[in-house]
Amino acid sequence: GLLRFANGVITTYTQDQGLSSNVVKRILEDRAGNIWVGTEKGLNLIAAGMSTAHALEGALSESSIRDLAEDREGNIWVGTDTTGLYRLKAGRLFVYAKEQGLPNEVVVPITEDAEGSLWIGLNCGGLVRFRDGKFTPYIFKGGLSIDCVWSLCAAPDGTLWIGTWGSGLTRLKDGNRFTYTTSNSGLSSNVVLSIYQDRQGTLWVGTSAGLNRLRDGEFTVYRRADGLVSDDVRFITEDSEGALWVGTAGGASRFKDGVFTNYTVAEGLSHNFVRAIHVDEDRTVWLGTYNGGLNRFKDGRFTHYRRADGLFDDVVSRILEDGHGNFWMTGNRGIYRVSRQQLNDFAEGRIDSITSLSFGVADGMKSQECNGGGQPAGWRTRDGRLWFPTIKGVVMIDPRSLNENRVPPPVVIERVLANKNPVDHRAGIEVPPGRGDLEIEYTCLSFVAPEKVRFKYRLDGYDEDWIEAGARRVAYYTNIPPGKYRFQVIASNNDGVWNTEGVGLDVRIIPPFWRRWWFLTLAILFVAGLAVLVYERRVSQLKKAHRAQEAFSRQLIESQERERKRIAAELHDSLGQSLAIIKNRAALSLSQRENTERALEQLEEISAAASHVLDEVKEIVYNLRPYQLDRLGLTKAIQLMLKKVFASNGIRCHFEIDRIDHLFSKEEEINVYRIVQESVNNIVRHAEATEARVIIKRYERQVEIAVEDNGKGFVTETASRGFGLTGMAERARMLGGSSSIDSALDKGTRIKFRFNLKEDRDGN
Repeated sequence: GLLRFANGVITTYTQDQGLSSNVVKRILEDRAGNIWVGTEKGLNLIAAGMSTAHALEGALSESSIRDLAEDREGNIWVGTDTTGLYRLKAGRLFVYAKEQGLPNEVVVPITEDAEGSLWIGLNCGGLVRFRDGKFTPYIFKGGLSIDCVWSLCAAPDGTLWIGTWGSGLTRLKDGNRFTYTTSNSGLSSNVVLSIYQDRQGTLWVGTSAGLNRLRDGEFTVYRRADGLVSDDVRFITEDSEGALWVGTAGGASRFKDGVFTNYTVAEGLSHNFVRAIHVDEDRTVWLGTYNGGLNRFKDGRFTHYRRADGLFDDVVSRILEDGHGNFWMTGNRGIYRVSRQQLNDFAEGRIDSITSLSFGVADGMKSQECNGGGQPAGWRTRDGRLWFPTIKGVVMIDPRSLNENRVPPPVVIERVLANKNPVDHRAGIEVPPGRGDLEIEYTCLSFVAPEKVRFKYRLDGYDEDWIEAGARRVAYYTNIPPGKYRFQVIASNNDGVWNTEGVGLDVRIIPPFWRRWWFLTLAILFVAGLAVLVYERRVSQLKKAHRAQEAFSRQLIESQERERKRIAAELHDSLGQSLAIIKNRAALSLSQRENTERALEQLEEISAAASHVLDEVKEIVYNLRPYQLDRLGLTKAIQLMLKKVFASNGIRCHFEIDRIDHLFSKEEEINVYRIVQESVNNIVRHAEATEARVIIKRYERQVEIAVEDNGKGFVTETASRGFGLTGMAERARMLGGSSSIDSALDKGTRIKFRFNLKEDRDGN
């Protein structure tokens, strides 16, 4: 057996005192002071301060214990001779199900009466009383029973009110019962989902068809027509001012002095299906919704808490306080606890997230799904224990004896893939040139509840903040720019205790050669050199164009001077001489007045000279501006000019000219005329051609002029352009048009001009 010596007293533990065997092989004292005793026939636990031993049931009850150890998280590891290795962890909650005597595991409402008995309503399983560790199904006198219980209320006078799905409201007191239904009373519906007795002793009953007040044996019904937000009533409670708060499937209502004040999503509620309402000591109202999370209503303002903010579940079916500043809530994902101070700090903007401590299958629950929709879907008994209904039994949690795991879990990096290839990460990694893809697998060593471990990671120098990874154990990065980084990952255990140091990994992304400093330097130099070449080429072109412009200006000035000299010479040599002859003959005629025949002869000479002068004046004027432009228009003037030029030189000319009158201004018309005139003059003077062709085509918004011949031609790349060609190109540029020359030796020449029309001045 086992002997214990304390304070001079020897206590003996043998098989007669419950020890599984007198052959003791291992002894372990855990951090809580409990004694674990391994024998050749099982494992025993002696609780600190107790004088009895307890044999544990299950596979360990018959195993020969070889070794015992406690890890840093409080888990007890048991090695056996024949059945392997076992891990035992301290229970965080207790489940009452069929094995403990519960006749039906689908539980909806739970409440406690004045005597300390726990009443449990089963969905289609009747009513059960729990007292002194035993479940007793309640059978009504006469053999009648209540089947689907969805709501309960234990009144101070010992009355138990029972609400059912389809059987109405039953009052049970001293073994006597009476059931209110729609047929024998004014109850609005036989589906009773919530029951509450206020401070004045008035009973309020919520059904699927409205809110009912029972006073002096008579029901008064309030529905939507009376101001209630919805007829489907799921929860009823009272605030410190005596106002009634009603949670429904369509929002929440506050009933005070006969007036309903309604709150829905339009007023700021996160979701209209309100399943739970709790009023704390600060008069703050907390509302739990189905899929809308938790709501805080204070000073006329709603604050929402959802999973994205750290709330464990967006379903809140019950809200209980534990007396230690915590809210305990239930949902479809389990039971969870949140600090009320954290909730208030979040609402006031002092923190940006909250932390939830959750309980589920890993903590001993048979199912994580808790029931709601009936009242009350959870209860805090006088001894501080919390009772919650689930689809597989009742869960009891004692917050006072809850052992929290305060050990920060160690974090390790298991594997690293760089550009899809495994790399050795023990001394940091270098990622070769590629897409910059990184895959880092990490884990956390915690045996209490590994599925509740949560991770955060970041790539310092790339991520702006920590990445919430949840339970995911791998980090993915794609197209990371070249550079030096440090990857960090931290983790929290099942109770939300974080290892803030975590583990780190140095990462260097090697750039491809085109992103190396020497390549970038060469590229910069190349671009700079190219820019210099382009700049110099552009400057050269500008200088060339400037020289051409200067040459054109000089030629233009010289042409103007030659034209002035020509006009002066014609005026002096031709027109001046002719006028002098006219003057002299007129003077001679005046001196020979008596000789009539001689005078007439002089007058005839004067007339002939005057006609010649007029012809000379017309030629001079024509060279300055053809008068045909003003009299006949641009089209006819060009036609007459072409006929005149080609009439006396033996060159056959064919021309096709569209009507282009009024398409250009007066100043532009003379430039168009001179372009055609200079083109045909070049054919006559230089081409040595036998045939010529002039085509002028008008399009919708464009005019094209083409002048071509079959003469000797020239090489356009090497030929120097005289003033004629330069002048035509300059006139075309002044008109906003373009010009081109196509010529080759012995192949003739084609000159083409294209002008965009600014406005059709003829209206066509």
